[in-house]
Amino acid sequence: MRPVEHYLSQLDKMDRGAPQAGAEETAVRGFTDLAAAVIGRDGARDLCNALLGLQREKTGPGGRLSRIKLGYAAAFLLGEYDDSMELDTEEWEEIRAALEEAAGEMDLDTLTALMGELLSRGKLY
Repeated sequence: MRPVEHYLSQLDKMDRGAPQAGAEETAVRGFTDLAAAVIGRDGARDLCNALLGLQREKTGPGGRLSRIKLGYAAAFLLGEYDDSMELDTEEWEEIRAALEEAAGEMDLDTLTALMGELLSRGKLY
């Protein structure tokens, strides 16, 4: 099982199960560990917090977060995203902003591939 698949499996269990103490920290740590290879540790942490913030806005106080979206974003950054994974416009904008922020520190080929993927999906304007 690839790391993204394992992370998605963990997130799915978190989202489907009863709320557990430490679940959010586990989700953040997993996202940061995966995405840091692409956008750096600080960029990964910032993107994760932005995506969780969007979820909190959507669910309201006490609502259940859809942590699986973190897995989808990580899959995109690692080139493992597929069309069964759904991210909304605001989430794509956060990913784009994170890539732009990390551009100076990223591998140019990786940045070009990810920006090209955003463009082909109509998420880069």
